[in-house]
Amino acid sequence: MIVAFFTTALYCFFKFIEYKFIDKKKEMKPLKYFVRDTVIVFVSSFIAGFVFFSSNTQIREFVNTITDSKVIPDGQAVVFTDAPGF
Repeated sequence: MIVAFFTTALYCFFKFIEYKFIDKKKEMKPLKYFVRDTVIVFVSSFIAGFVFFSSNTQIREFVNTITDSKVIPDGQAVVFTDAPGF
């Protein structure tokens, strides 16, 4: 919920900057379109965050997949306890 709120706040901020400074020459769009787009952004980011955080994979595993690095998960230390093979 917090991620969706911050995503929506950033969207509103950048949209306000666009309306105020970038699209000065164009007419202002009605407020209902801005509200509609804001609701769509909030619902989309809320659903994406819910699906991502409720899945069984951890964020660390996701980052390891993206960065192609191998990090040992907490609580699973690799220790050599057998006789050496040389």
